[in-house]
Amino acid sequence: MVFTGSNVLVTGASRGIGAEIARTLANFGLKVWINYRSGAEAAEAVKEEIEAAGGKAAIVKADVTKEDEFNAAIKTIIDADGELSYLVNNAGITRDKLALRMSVEDFNDVITANLTSAFIGCKASLKAMGKKRFGSIVNISSIVGEMGNPGQTNYSASKGGLNAMTK
Repeated sequence: MVFTGSNVLVTGASRGIGAEIARTLANFGLKVWINYRSGAEAAEAVKEEIEAAGGKAAIVKADVTKEDEFNAAIKTIIDADGELSYLVNNAGITRDKLALRMSVEDFNDVITANLTSAFIGCKASLKAMGKKRFGSIVNISSIVGEMGNPGQTNYSASKGGLNAMTK
């Protein structure tokens, strides 16, 4: 795979799928911006691992459910690198419970983390990428967004919404 851009922001990259995405993209020569909300030590560990393997990485802390923080993170990247080439909207949470036992707060928290944050990121990134007339956005979803899953009404709705928004 060949990338013509220079950097990528991966949200929720301090652990799990996001960390693996960050490692993989660094192996392709991109400078990876590791986003995290909490867990600074885990983000630093991913950065050190990428750099030990010869890659380039930086860390940007932001709660991507908050528009001002997501916008500030993108500004930090542009100020440092002159552009944002790629965005991977990976950040997300689960709060699994049967619908009858699920609180509205748990439902809304998952929608906000998994869907609203991706919208915020797309909106901010498209502005930055549009100025350069280059860039790509990848939204990480789940088969649950197509099929649903018992105990995951909120997660299924968030990923189904993400699929529709992406299309």
